[in-house]
Parts: sequence; C-alpha cells; structure tokens
Amino acid sequence: MAIFQQGIFRRRHCAKAVRQNSTLLKMLQSLSRNAGIAVTAIGGLVMVGWLFDVGMLKSVLPGLVTMKTNTALGFVLGGLSLWLWTSIQSRDGQAPRPSGKHLYSIIYTSSGLVLLIGALTLVEYCFGWNLGIDELIFKEATDAVGTYAPNRMAPNSALNFFFLGWAQLLLLSRRRRNYILAQVLTLAAFLVAFLGFLGYAYGITSFYGIGSYTQMALHTAIAFVLQSLGMLLASPDRGLMAVVVKNHAGSIMARRLSPAAVAIPPILGWSILVGYRWHAYDPETGISLLTVVNIVVFAILIWWNAREIGALDKQRDRAEVALKVANEELEARVEQRTLELSKANQKLHQEISDRQHAEVAMLETVATLEATSIKLRDKNAELKTAMRELTETQAQLIQSEKLSSLGQLVAGVAHEINNPVNFIYGNICHIKDYGEILDRVLQLYQEHCPNPAPEIQEEIEAAELDFVREDLPNVLGSIQVGADRIREIVQSLRNFSRVDEAQMKEVDIHDGIESTLMILQNRLKAKPNRPAIQVVKNYGELPPVECYPGQLNQVFMNLLANAIDAIEEDSESFTGVADKGKPRKIFVSTAVDRDWVAIRIADNGPGIKEETLKHIFDPFFTTKPMGKGTGLGLAISYSIITEKHRGKLTCDSTPGNGTEFAIEIPLCQICSGALV
Repeated sequence: MAIFQQGIFRRRHCAKAVRQNSTLLKMLQSLSRNAGIAVTAIGGLVMVGWLFDVGMLKSVLPGLVTMKTNTALGFVLGGLSLWLWTSIQSRDGQAPRPSGKHLYSIIYTSSGLVLLIGALTLVEYCFGWNLGIDELIFKEATDAVGTYAPNRMAPNSALNFFFLGWAQLLLLSRRRRNYILAQVLTLAAFLVAFLGFLGYAYGITSFYGIGSYTQMALHTAIAFVLQSLGMLLASPDRGLMAVVVKNHAGSIMARRLSPAAVAIPPILGWSILVGYRWHAYDPETGISLLTVVNIVVFAILIWWNAREIGALDKQRDRAEVALKVANEELEARVEQRTLELSKANQKLHQEISDRQHAEVAMLETVATLEATSIKLRDKNAELKTAMRELTETQAQLIQSEKLSSLGQLVAGVAHEINNPVNFIYGNICHIKDYGEILDRVLQLYQEHCPNPAPEIQEEIEAAELDFVREDLPNVLGSIQVGADRIREIVQSLRNFSRVDEAQMKEVDIHDGIESTLMILQNRLKAKPNRPAIQVVKNYGELPPVECYPGQLNQVFMNLLANAIDAIEEDSESFTGVADKGKPRKIFVSTAVDRDWVAIRIADNGPGIKEETLKHIFDPFFTTKPMGKGTGLGLAISYSIITEKHRGKLTCDSTPGNGTEFAIEIPLCQICSGALV
C-alpha cells in the first residue's frame, strides 16, 4: 500500500512539473512570435512612411532622427525570420527543423540579408567608403537630423544587425554551444539597443549616437529591443535561457527578478532625473532618493520571492515527510516478512544488527570527539587572540598613562620654575633703574667733590669703582638674556604638555612643533660621532586647527625623536671621516589643502627596509635593541591621528634615502565627524 501511494505521489509531481514547463514554453514562444510580428510591422510602417513621405512614421516626433531605409528593411527581414522560426518551433515541438524546405530557405535568406546589411554598413564606416547601398531605395536630404551620410543607418544599428543576423543563423543549428553563442550575441544587441532607448529617455545623446556619425532613431532602439527579446525567447529551453524555464528555485527567482531588475532601475532613474531637472531637489538628494527607493523596491521583491520559495520548500518538506513515512512503512513490512520467513536465522541477524549498532555508535563517538577537538582548538585560538589584544590594550593604556603623568610632571615643574623666573624677570628692570640712579649720584658726587677723604679714595680704588660702573649694565643684560631663555624653555614645556588643554580646541600647529623642537634642542647639538642636526623648516600659512593639542604634541615628539634616533644610528654605523661629516638634516613642512592640514617630518637617515615598513605601526614592533624601545610610540601615534583626529598617518621610505612620515588631519574635527 505504501509503495503504491509513493508511486502515485511521484507520478503526480512529475506530471505537474511537465505541465508547468510546457505551459511556460508555449507562453514564451508566443511572446517571441508576437515580438517578430511587431518588429516586422514597425519596419513595414517606416517603409510606408518613406514611400509616402510621412514624417511621423519615419522619425516618430519632429526633430528626431529618422529610421533609415536599410534599417526598416532589416527589421522586416529579421522580424519575418523570427516569426517563421517561432511558428515552426511551436508546431514541430522539439526538432528545430521546419516541415517545409521553402520556409527553411526563407529563414536562411532573410537572416543572411540582415547580416549582410549590417556588415556592409560597418565596412562603409570603418574604411570611409560609399558602396551605394544607403540610397538604393529612397533618397534623403544631406542636412537630415543626426545623419552622417544621407540615408545611412547608425553604426550601432549596423552592429546590432550584424549580431542579430549571425545569431539567427546560429539558432538554426542543433549544437548547444551555437545556441549559447547566439544568445550571447543577442544579449549584446539588446544592451546596445536598451542603451539607446535610455539615451532618449534621459536626454543623453552619447547613448544613441557615436561622435558625429548617424544616430540611432527612437523606434529603431525599440524595435531592436523587441527583436532581441524575441530571439532570446525563441528557444528558451536551450543554451543560456534554459535556466529560466526549469522548475527549481533558481529558475523561479530568475523569472521573477529579471524583468524587475531590467525595468525598475531605469524607471526610477528617469523619475529622479525629471525631478532634478524641475529643480525639485539637488543632485545629492536625487542620488540619495534613488538609492533609498532602489533598496525599498528590491527589498520588497526579495521578500516576495523568499516567501514564494519558502512555500515551495514547505511543499517539498511535506513531500519528503510523506516519502519518509512510506519508507518507514515499507521497512516495517519487509522486516516483518523477513522475521516470519527466517525464524531459524533470527539469532544471526540479531548479532549482525548489534554489531552494526555498535559500529554506528563508535562512528558517532569518533565524530563527537573530533567535533569537540575542533571546538577546543577554535576556543584556544580565540583565547590567544583575546589575550594578545588584552596585552596590547594594557600596554597602550600604560604608555598613555606614562605620557599623561610625564605631561603633568612637566607642566608642574614648568609652573614652579615660572614663578621665581617671573620674580627675577620682573625685578631686572628695577635693578637697571636703581643702577642708573646710583651711577648718576656717583657722577654728581665726583663732579662736586673731586677730592674726597683719603679713606674714601682708598675704598674706591680697592673696589675698582670705574670698572663696576662700566660692567654693571653688562651683568644686568646677561641676567636678562638668561631670564628670557628660561622663560622660553618654560613656555615650550607648557605648550608641549598642555595639561590644561585636554579637550579639543583650536591651536596653532606651529607652536606645538616649535615647543617639541625646543625640548629636543639638546639632542640636536653636535656630538663627537656626528655633526649637529640641522632642522629645515618649510612652514605654510595655517589657520587655527581644531585638535587635541597635548596628544598631537606627543605624536610630534615620537616622530622627531625617531628621526634623531635614525640619524644617530646611521652616524654610528659610518667609519670614514667623510661619512662622519655628512650633513644631518630633519625636514619639517606644513601645508593646507582645502579642509585638510598636512604635516611632513622627514630625515636623511638610512631609511627603512620594505619588510620592516609593512609592520611599522604594529604594536610592540621595534627595530631598536632590547631596552631602548617598547614598540608602542608609532602605534599610539597612529591611534591618535586615525581614531582621535579622524586623519591619516603614512610612512614612505627608501633604504639609503631617508624616511618621511606624513600626517593629514581635518581643520575642523566636528564637521569631519558629522560627515563620517
């Protein structure tokens, strides 16, 4: 009983699939036949328009390009060939051969003429010849709209006739690869024609015209679209189109989504373009609106197809359940019959069954152990990754905390030094005034009392009063120079630390660079193994930049310190006198480009190798000896520029030619963040 029900189910399912497939094939071939009739009618009406000089039939609308005589003739021949071919296909069923040899000859002749018309016109365009085929039937004025030569079809129209004529000849073959090639040629012709149609819809001449050559007419593009669709649907069960008529989920989705994918985007694009030309919105709004509408429409289509495919899956699941029940019933009956007929061998069968169960259990156990092992390896890999990320994060936090503490310490020291320095600096002017007063009093005293008492005269000579009066302004000047220098250093330390400027604000980038260079001044001086490092500055005119000043100064410090380290390492590796005297330079340049600021710091050191340059910004990666570097300076600098300031930090280096670091940050962080 179960076997009988199973057979009935299979037969019903196969019969339903065959009926659906046959109905779809007939419908598609009917559409192909109607497309052939429509193309023939379009070509015939245009020929009538040329015969009786009816402008609407030749160009559809006044001022548009006319369909040329050879183009109309090609449509008549191509449409007739397509109509005869689809009629023969629907009548003969599977065999692609006509019942009468005369119809077969007509199809061959028509397709060959279409191919010949397109090929000869392409030859005229390629070699600049006039073969006399353009005005063979009707003449046309030399000043016709969008016409290169009187009554000569467009080059894209000639190319489409060449493709479609060749494709029609290939369709007459029974070989599968010929069907595929024919459909590929037809798709190419469809794309050319559809592009021309969109050109008229969107008002873009370059879509239907090539340079100064003849342009494709509007009804020419429509006729090519119809003929291409008709040829694709002429034999839908062969070649590339075979996937459309099958009954699996992919074919169903292809049949439902393909028309929407071809029709909906051009319609939406045209609607958006009309709104833009009516000044209803700006281009950015139009593009955004087009994107949103496309997303909504295709989301609805995908949901609809998913629901339908889900229903098909449910039917298949029900069928599988029914088949499973039937199989279970069949197995039960077979087992019952076997037990009844083989009671003597029951013990042997039981042992075999137990052994099979044991093997299955063993296989399941092995599979479970393998799956557990795989999971453990995956967990181990995840733990290693998490541990590495935690270590990197912890090291970065420690480094950031060290830099923050160092900044606070520097700011505190600068503040404490600033108070006595200000006290000294503020009293220097008073000391100068007092010295001048005392000098004037002494001068008056010497003028009015030229002969003082002997004791006073001895004290004056012992104290060298004239030298003291002459050297006192020099001493005060030296004190003032030293106080000015201390004030500059303190100001540089405060600018570098910027503890009171932890929030984002507008600052002068050049002040931060100068403060960093002031702190590093001692490292720039000449040493026994190398001359002094010269800093070449090329500052542009920068407006105030919105940034985190303290963090940005840390980046400058890291990059400049690395440049000094590279130059010192290069100097230590040189042994010759000429090499030790080589000029050592660091180049610092700034520039502004629209809304971005670029800071470049370069050196003429040894450069960086390519394999090292790939990992230059990786955490804990360093080329310095043990104890001289943590490998976090460039990694933290990269994080400050890219994450905190939404900018870019790149490194360009060639071994032997030095290294350059380029920083790019936006002028306004708030505006940049809003755009992101």
